Amino acid sequence: MERLKSTGLLYVLLITLGPFIHCREAYMSPYVPPSTGYLVVESYIGGNVPVTCKLSRVARLSADSTMLPAPGAQVQVEGNDNSIYPLTDQGKGMYGSSGVLSLNPSAQYRLRITTATGGKYLSDYVPYKITPAIDSINWESDPDGVRIFANAHDDAAATRYYMWSYDETWEYRSGEESMVYYDETDHQIHQRDSSQQIYRCWRNYSSTSILTFSTDKLSGDVVYEYPLRYIPINSEPISVLYSILVRQYAVTRDGYEFLSLMRQNTESKGTIFDAQPSELSGNIHSLSNPGETVIGYISAGSVIQQRIFIAGYQLPYWRYVFSCLDMDSLVPPAKFAKTFTDGLYIPVMANPRDPSPTPGYFANLEGCIDCRLQGGSTFKPSFWPN
Repeated sequence: MERLKSTGLLYVLLITLGPFIHCREAYMSPYVPPSTGYLVVESYIGGNVPVTCKLSRVARLSADSTMLPAPGAQVQVEGNDNSIYPLTDQGKGMYGSSGVLSLNPSAQYRLRITTATGGKYLSDYVPYKITPAIDSINWESDPDGVRIFANAHDDAAATRYYMWSYDETWEYRSGEESMVYYDETDHQIHQRDSSQQIYRCWRNYSSTSILTFSTDKLSGDVVYEYPLRYIPINSEPISVLYSILVRQYAVTRDGYEFLSLMRQNTESKGTIFDAQPSELSGNIHSLSNPGETVIGYISAGSVIQQRIFIAGYQLPYWRYVFSCLDMDSLVPPAKFAKTFTDGLYIPVMANPRDPSPTPGYFANLEGCIDCRLQGGSTFKPSFWPN
């Protein structure tokens, strides 16, 4: 478990639009979007981590709305103490700082954007809020799966409005471990070293749901077991080892109300555009076209992070195994080139009875052997235990 408290963070409370643009029913909005599409901003700008900012455009209001990156822009963070922090264009709509920014907790901050087409956008200055510590991230299991919760409190009762996001990482395994590989240059089978293994993989996922809570109507500023994540029983994430890194933010009342409207729209009709555009305008505005809708709300403050792990052995009833659909086939040397050159089959191990009348290597389909084909990577995260 790890905790990290930033010395200062300006984070932009913007939500990835993937889950927000799936309509549950036909809807015709009276609002006509700009020809370039809505500007969408996703970023958090911190005093202890390099800053990243994502700019994109979404132009349609139907279920097949397309998010397109917005490269070539100029982006900077500005403080009311006259500080300016330019972000570098990193391509594909991503912008970032080369190092850590030193933010002043007593200052207010805003975001300024000039797009490649000359459009100018500016957010309102917002105050810096201190985020209280995470008391704990805990989990419990039931017959349906595993539920993960956040707990926090503020003795000064100065927070009241909370938001969370998280990054998940989990290890999973392929159906069978290959100890060897076929080399097309010498047409021979060789032993794999650790850098060539394709049996263990890691998959990453970031939250897209709107996770907010208010204690404004409670007697104390206490968050008790706020539900962050539900993992269905016998699913891949807890097959070996699972990790979740939770980030907690203190937000303003206006920011909380904006996010609540976003969540209400997506839960009721499945799209952020079901409300009138004026209701979703947030605190980012177009200077070039005051009537243009910009999606996003900026808040400033510190961030608290905490990571936990859940191991498969802690849930002995959890049953997830990726099994090969076909049995291994024995491939004789004369068929190595024909079988292994196109990569459809991967050798697994030598025939343990070799030498025998049937020498060769057992093999199976690549989808059974190569864990990367299930969507993950063989790159082991630096925080992962051995």
